[in-house]
Amino acid sequence: MTMQLKRLGPYEIDKPLGKGGMGSVYAATDTQTAQRVAIKALTPHLAMAEGFRERFEAEIESLKTLRHKGIVRLFGYGEQDGVLFYSMELVEGISLEDELKAGRRFNWREVTSIAIQLSLALKHAHDHGIIHRDIKPANILLFDEDRVKLADFGIARLFGTTQLTTAGGVLGTADYMSPEQAEGRPVTTRCDQYSLGGVMYALLAGRPPFVAKNLPQMLQLQRFASPEPVRRYAPDTPEQLERVIMQLLAKEPAHRFPNTQVLARHLQALVRALSRPSADDFALPADEHAADHLKADRDQSLAVELTQGESDRSSPQPGGASIEANEPKRIMTTEDAATVGAEEETPIRQTPGGRTANAAASAIDGAVKAAPLRPAHFTTLEEERARLRAEHRRPWLLIAAQLAILLTVLGGLGAAAIYLSRPPSADELYQEISTRIERDDDISLGDVVNELDQFLRQYPNDPRAAEIQRYKQRTDLDKRERRLHRQARGGEAIDPELLPVEQLYLQAVRTAENEPDQAIAMLQSLVDLYAPATANGQDAQVAAVVQLASRRLSDMQVELTKHREQQLKSLQERINAAGRLTANEPQQAAAMYRAIIDLHERDAWAEEIVDRARSRLAELEKK
Repeated sequence: MTMQLKRLGPYEIDKPLGKGGMGSVYAATDTQTAQRVAIKALTPHLAMAEGFRERFEAEIESLKTLRHKGIVRLFGYGEQDGVLFYSMELVEGISLEDELKAGRRFNWREVTSIAIQLSLALKHAHDHGIIHRDIKPANILLFDEDRVKLADFGIARLFGTTQLTTAGGVLGTADYMSPEQAEGRPVTTRCDQYSLGGVMYALLAGRPPFVAKNLPQMLQLQRFASPEPVRRYAPDTPEQLERVIMQLLAKEPAHRFPNTQVLARHLQALVRALSRPSADDFALPADEHAADHLKADRDQSLAVELTQGESDRSSPQPGGASIEANEPKRIMTTEDAATVGAEEETPIRQTPGGRTANAAASAIDGAVKAAPLRPAHFTTLEEERARLRAEHRRPWLLIAAQLAILLTVLGGLGAAAIYLSRPPSADELYQEISTRIERDDDISLGDVVNELDQFLRQYPNDPRAAEIQRYKQRTDLDKRERRLHRQARGGEAIDPELLPVEQLYLQAVRTAENEPDQAIAMLQSLVDLYAPATANGQDAQVAAVVQLASRRLSDMQVELTKHREQQLKSLQERINAAGRLTANEPQQAAAMYRAIIDLHERDAWAEEIVDRARSRLAELEKK
């Protein structure tokens, strides 16, 4: 059943965004700052699991440290009316899973860009000791056409997923799960690398690396099988990128990359290499700037090579041969070939030193261009002496300034400590309580219980203590109600150690799910039975349960009245519809009248409608 929420903490719920096995996601607005956020409200049964709340708070607290442009930022977490929730950055985009389902196929440049962004985001998380554990297209949000953010960080470790349970220590989505996760081995940062490789494969191929009929088969494939080459599904993928993906999908974690920053640099270098024009392409560059750039690079490379051997090459060897004749042979690269080709088209003038004039000129010109420009400057001896004196005084001035800052900070801390250590005044406490309650009419008073206790303990004679006491009683009442309702939802036998009045209340709550009329009667009887005893102040615990029953009774009566009004309206519409069928389809009209009578003849609230149906049925049968 979908949770109907209007507010959670400081957030006003706008609309639902999605629903999963862990809960529902809503778009919301912070009423204090007007910031738009996404809220994930967890299903109530998660909060009831033993030890879950402690793990939830610890995990969320660690995730708050992640602040990276490639990670959906977590803002905070809380609980209201038994619902655990956390707020996060609202990304106006679409998941990669939705893109794949819509039939989109990503080219290799898009995939490489996405992988670089995700690698850097993962490096930030891994440096903070956090492993994602569930990288998949559904957790990657695409926005601004080519930017991505990674969502649900660390959630797999806390909750599991809708496709896998936590049995056997296995967590993660099976299609992109690393072999070590499938085996239940310890999870490391390289598990995220494997999942990232699977996502890259899926974006290129339009399908995950493995396809299986069931979960056990998929786990077996992740542990032992090798995926088909991605170029079989995406022929335009460069071989270099295919090798990177296969390295990420290596079964042994040690065979993957040392870390995701190394992976990002490798991919960046790969893109640059694949984007560089081929050296043996004799076509002219696309524009003059590109041509000048390529020529400058070539001249500079030649200048460096010639400069390194200038002294040796300028000295002829015995027998009239230059040193070049005795140099070891080296393999010629495509760039070398291009350089030689360019030289053959230029008139050559031999110099006495054994080098060509054009080559020497290129070397000098390249060296001049390569040297960084330095600004002109002039320093007098007096300026130099002043500089030395200033440098001699600077350490002492720096120490004095640091001491002054330190003393100022210590004085400020001392003053702050004195101010904070004093107990708050009655006005300050009352203002804090009132502000937090007025900020949200539906606030759980459990959020201010410490302030309530402090006010009653320190200022019992304050004129406002009676009001605070009422708030405190409501807090105790809310705690008791949550405890009883948890047992009511559990479906277990009612604890015989409970007070008789508590047992009656639980029976009424359980009856309300199927027989609201009977539950209302039970609650009314409970109130009638025990209210006189509480009026005389005989038992505070009994009085608390009677208050709960009265509040529950009032709410149920309102809800039931509203429900009955809707039912009566619907039945009246059915009678009107039957009346329109009387002329042409009398049998169907008669059947509708009989159905109303059969369904509701024993319901007192529907007596008028049932009488109307009987009357019309009698008229129809006469005709």
